[in-house]
Amino acid sequence: MRVSGDGGSYGEGERVFGPPQGSYDADWVANTARTADPGLPEELARELAVYAWDHLRAIHELDAPEVARRLLADHHAAGATAANVVAKAAVDFCAAYDVQP
Repeated sequence: MRVSGDGGSYGEGERVFGPPQGSYDADWVANTARTADPGLPEELARELAVYAWDHLRAIHELDAPEVARRLLADHHAAGATAANVVAKAAVDFCAAYDVQP
């Protein structure tokens, strides 16, 4: 899932060093979270990254602790570590790529 704030995106096979500025990429966030926590299952990281974007849009600010709290409330089976790692990755991604929730 790629969410774009400005209509920009990139295609399969395209050499990419980063996603387009202003667009949220759940796959990128999930991979970043898995780099921080290699034990985090790929599917769980991806699912939480998608939900993190929903929570970021709901609160309209880059607040990792609040996103983690919301992820944990909705997906308590995921655990606090997974929620925190993904929330931090999502907020850091948005800050680095100028994504406005």
